[in-house]
Amino acid sequence: PGAFGTAAAVSASSLEVQNTSGQTTVNFTASTTFTNTTSGTLADVTVGSCVVVTAKSGGNQPASLTASSVAITPASANGCTAGGFGGGGGFGGGAGRPSGAPRPSNRPRPTGVPSTNPANFGRAFGSVTAVSASGFTVHGVARGSTPAGDTTVTVGSTTTYTKTGSATSSALAVGECIAALGPADDTGAITARSIAISKAGPNGCTAGFGGGGFGGGRFRGGSNGQGGTGGGNG
Repeated sequence: PGAFGTAAAVSASSLEVQNTSGQTTVNFTASTTFTNTTSGTLADVTVGSCVVVTAKSGGNQPASLTASSVAITPASANGCTAGGFGGGGGFGGGAGRPSGAPRPSNRPRPTGVPSTNPANFGRAFGSVTAVSASGFTVHGVARGSTPAGDTTVTVGSTTTYTKTGSATSSALAVGECIAALGPADDTGAITARSIAISKAGPNGCTAGFGGGGFGGGRFRGGSNGQGGTGGGNG
């Protein structure tokens, strides 16, 4: 239902998306929605924003974590909702999709989000309730019979940040990673309902639909997309 890869050419109403399988024309219209994932800093973590935090250890939604990476999105009208941790997967195979962001089958994984899932991999997802110079507090999302809890997140000089927000077609550029969702016509060209843009990782844009989420998992929920799987980007 879409195309993922590197933008090889961009025009006023379409772009060419290239990956190892070939090249796909993606058309966009005034009704196409755009999001752009860019580098961020701790200053972009604000009270009320949704975050996905990954760490080298700690498990799911623990009392405390030392963050390796932080992905930030604005909350939707329903706050921060997630498809679940662990088997549900997401950033690094663990977390849920931040509300307000398109599902990761629509976009590559931001640089800095790990693509492996060590046995004690740490992760936390939820709404930021407090921010300090050394980190922030995340109020998690209840999952099944597991109630929502708080995680104190400590950040350091090696912590990486990405932020996702609304964009327009002016953000499209050759070399960017593109994930477009929409139906294909008889020629294989896509008419995009949504296009997600992000920077290429060290290995370029290396993901695909059904590959397992934003870095090896899957996201669900939020206001811009329901359910879905996708690949991980280096």
